Amino acid sequence: MTGPAGDAGPPAWVADPSAPWRILLSARLRTPRQAADLHATLSRLFDDQAWPGVPEVVAHDDPEALRVLLAGRDRAPVVLGVAGSEVVVSAHHSYVDGLGLLAVLAAVTGGPVSSTARGVADRPREGSFSAVAARRLAEVALRPPARVVAPGAPSAEGDVLVQQTTERTVRTAELVHAGVSAVVAHNARHGRPSRHVAVAIGAGRPADGARAIADRSQLLRLRDLEGRSLPEIEQLVRQAPTQPPPAARGAASSRLLEAALRLLAPRLGSTLLVSHLGEVSAPEVAGLAFHPVTVGGTGLSLGAVGRDGVTTLGLRARAADWDATALQLLLDDVVRALAP
Repeated sequence: MTGPAGDAGPPAWVADPSAPWRILLSARLRTPRQAADLHATLSRLFDDQAWPGVPEVVAHDDPEALRVLLAGRDRAPVVLGVAGSEVVVSAHHSYVDGLGLLAVLAAVTGGPVSSTARGVADRPREGSFSAVAARRLAEVALRPPARVVAPGAPSAEGDVLVQQTTERTVRTAELVHAGVSAVVAHNARHGRPSRHVAVAIGAGRPADGARAIADRSQLLRLRDLEGRSLPEIEQLVRQAPTQPPPAARGAASSRLLEAALRLLAPRLGSTLLVSHLGEVSAPEVAGLAFHPVTVGGTGLSLGAVGRDGVTTLGLRARAADWDATALQLLLDDVVRALAP
């Protein structure tokens, strides 16, 4: 994919161009910030990172409506939103990864922000992009990933986002296990089996002292998770290789690749995408929520961020398939699966 509309974007970004590749971090600040102050901070960050475009801060009365609005904006590397004491960081994934969101938050608050997430820099890669793509095409033909029954909500544009806290620390493997359990339970209520549940796990690479905020994300992918125990999933997460990145933008095949991704994303994708920002320390922040991208497959993503022994879960889906009530029921299933 090229970068945001009208911009060239980073040189290695090729992805499904039909998806709104924005990731969201919502932060409830202990000391509210005014839109003018946020704009000045964002302008400095744009200059510091040499990002293209014009810095933008969106003010709104309703934090939930603000998140929905910023989930669909895709022109700028980063857009900030403010609703009372809540600030929403909306970033295009070609410029910023999950840990990069925390770096933006540190700039916004002017205070330290750190995470226990350490990334997967030492993982081996599964293979070349072309070899993995060929295996995925065979998977589509022979063992397609499980779909999640959409509740048939009226068609609408954009995404639906819900969130909920659980009074405990949650590890990535536990999040994957709970997400799979929720999908299986949801499909069973609708009379559909869940075969070949596939989960993509968003992870990152350490910045290694690099000053620039960038997309250093890595992707793990697990298959056939229905019925797996938590210890089995823990082992699979530990052993999973990283998925290879696609060819660099500008290669002769990139336009064909983008077209293929647009056409095949609904079948090539996973049942669920899961991403955990780790346990975050941010003294200037009273609460956090993370919503990863919705792309490919069923378009469902489950994000998590921990703080002071409490984990906030963020579930996101396409508004064409889900409404907030139905999505909240699915998130309730996730929370129940996490119960001791």
